[in-house]
Amino acid sequence: EELEAIAVLIDADNISDTHIKAILDEISTHGRIITKRAYGNWAGKNISSWKSKFIEYSIQPILQIAYTTGKNSTDAAMNIDAMDLLYTKKYDAFVLVSSDSDFTRLALRLRDEGVYVFGVGEMKTPVSLRNACDSFIFIENLNKEIKVAKVAPIAVPSAKPSALEQK
Repeated sequence: EELEAIAVLIDADNISDTHIKAILDEISTHGRIITKRAYGNWAGKNISSWKSKFIEYSIQPILQIAYTTGKNSTDAAMNIDAMDLLYTKKYDAFVLVSSDSDFTRLALRLRDEGVYVFGVGEMKTPVSLRNACDSFIFIENLNKEIKVAKVAPIAVPSAKPSALEQK
């Protein structure tokens, strides 16, 4: 069954921008993405690589400045936005792009409301987040190329008789 309204929420402090195309390509095979947001503390961070992705893939950047050291304001902003989007009742699926187990409770809460939850992250993602999602997609699997083994050409017999056959 194809999903009609998917929200993709990206923890840009936790996921590299180099994976965005593969992630969006995979998720779009499951339905229509209507919201794409990337959360990050862009202050003091090299945003140039992310900026090109915002433009190319129409991702809305959400700036979240850390108000104090040691706290992750970005995670809090993503959690709050996810709940705001959930209560609009227009989404039938959410995609949480992060390898951070802090989103485990969010995934469970979204599922409690009956929406489908995809998780997308690296192999290092804790099992708690992976199991809280309906489906979990490993980024490493999205970027694999199918490699076909090269087979040595079959030797074709020559028209000349071999040294053993010559008299």
